[in-house]
Amino acid sequence: MARREVGEINAGSMADIAFLLLIFFLVTTTMEVDAGIARQLPLKLDTPPPENLEFNERNVLKILANSQDDLLVEDKFIEIGDLEEVVRDFYTANTSGRDTDPTMPLYNRVNLGDCVNQINGITTRLEENPDDMLLKSEMNKWTIKKELCESLPTQSYMEIHKSAVIQLKNQSGTSYGLYIQIHNTIQRVVNELRVLKCDEMGWGNYFDLKPDMNEEDAVVMDRLKILVPERIIESKIES
Repeated sequence: MARREVGEINAGSMADIAFLLLIFFLVTTTMEVDAGIARQLPLKLDTPPPENLEFNERNVLKILANSQDDLLVEDKFIEIGDLEEVVRDFYTANTSGRDTDPTMPLYNRVNLGDCVNQINGITTRLEENPDDMLLKSEMNKWTIKKELCESLPTQSYMEIHKSAVIQLKNQSGTSYGLYIQIHNTIQRVVNELRVLKCDEMGWGNYFDLKPDMNEEDAVVMDRLKILVPERIIESKIES
């Protein structure tokens, strides 16, 4: 009996099909991306900070998370759900400028004259040290404050004390989940206060701002960072 010859299979299109499948899976597959916390690092100083630097305890909100995920605020144990109210009080207790709560930061009035005087002084110092990055940063800050004052009918505004800061300390055993919850709580309060400030100033919806794409939105964001600053310093403590 004659043996039948099997015809060759045309595999020329298999490579095209495999290539198309590869493209399909690349397009439809979602890649897991690590999320981070956006923070602006402080400027590096050429000279060391002064020793025995004094600060007022009322201007520092101390938050500590230990290795058992206990949360201490001002040396008192609290639940993570109560942190939002504490942070909000830190920002708003003395917004009127009156010393309503002596344990919370004071607010000071900044007017156009203050801004002009500060800018003039920094300009003189910059002429002597034109490469001083700290002076340039100060100049930028006071320029924003001056423009803010010029935009307001009273040519002034209330500003939280310049040394008001949230101090966050974590032990090495603190869970990442609690760490993120603390940051989210602080960010939520800051966002809430910036939303209210946008409404008060007539700057539109805070969450619609696109400072990277729109110059006017960038100006508004710079002013919001002055009016509702997010100042957080972090350090690790031993277990």
